[in-house]
Amino acid sequence: MKASTAHWKGHAEPETTLLRAFQARRLHHGWLLAGPEGIGKRSFALAAAAHLLTRSPDHRGDHFDGDMDGASGRLLLQDKHPDCHYITLGPKDDKEARKAEDGKPFETARNIRVDQIRSLQKRLTVRPSLAERRVIIFDSADLMERNAANALLKSLEEPPADTVFLLIAHNPGRLLPTIRSRCLVLDFPALDDAEMADALRAGRPELPESEIAALVRLGQGAPGQALSFAGLDMAKIDALLSEIADHGDSTHRARLALGTLVANKANRDRFQALLAYAPRFAARRIRDLRDDRLPGAIAAWQEIGALASRALVLNLDASAVAFQIGSLLARLAPPR
Repeated sequence: MKASTAHWKGHAEPETTLLRAFQARRLHHGWLLAGPEGIGKRSFALAAAAHLLTRSPDHRGDHFDGDMDGASGRLLLQDKHPDCHYITLGPKDDKEARKAEDGKPFETARNIRVDQIRSLQKRLTVRPSLAERRVIIFDSADLMERNAANALLKSLEEPPADTVFLLIAHNPGRLLPTIRSRCLVLDFPALDDAEMADALRAGRPELPESEIAALVRLGQGAPGQALSFAGLDMAKIDALLSEIADHGDSTHRARLALGTLVANKANRDRFQALLAYAPRFAARRIRDLRDDRLPGAIAAWQEIGALASRALVLNLDASAVAFQIGSLLARLAPPR
């Protein structure tokens, strides 16, 4: 993952916290970047890495300002800086690894594996080679398998000199408590509508204001999530999900229409967007329930999440999955 100075607006507090610690030469070795997926944590981590690897603590300013024109900056932009390590999901197996080596799309493993951590630890036995420190980004740390988490814990307990760990976590509760206790937490709350609109305009300046407004609503405070919906007619999907949750679907019309929108390989991106959006849509709706529908609605939300998580892995039929999601959402509708 190439480092960058770009990051979403709206996260001034975590930026200031990390930046002031660096300028005061009191930079903690472990930082946990916690918040919803798509909120901007990855972009923040990349911008932080660029600053930490190309600037001195004496460099003043209120924002990350990596020097991307110098030798270190150019290496970061080429993803070749020897002191910046980006740990994420690797290829699922040897076949997928060969695809990755050939520069082809590949299927990822479900977890960050222990061999990835051990390989990293071998590189941590020597001092940084170009910068005054090294930065290690985990994306996402809550996807580590148990053995990998235990291996990382050893490095956090006895951190190598001049090493900063940036642990991105969408679900920090999944991390070992001992890992969380050795990190300073930077919270990334959902952005408000104005911040969302600014972030979307910065990320996709060509989008019309009508789509920006729709993406603000669909993104629920997470600009990265919202941008993943751009150009996919997600407003239509949102309207159908709302219709089903509000009124049910006694004629099956809305569920069949939902299936049509995601049918066929040509609509695979839209199907993936539905799988990402539907659990969040259901979670938002059940927060407003106060009657005896709540237990059934919570069960429906859990089933939607489980269905969404296995649909692509099991290569389930998109139309059938969309219809089933609609059927589960119909449980939220008021009784007639």
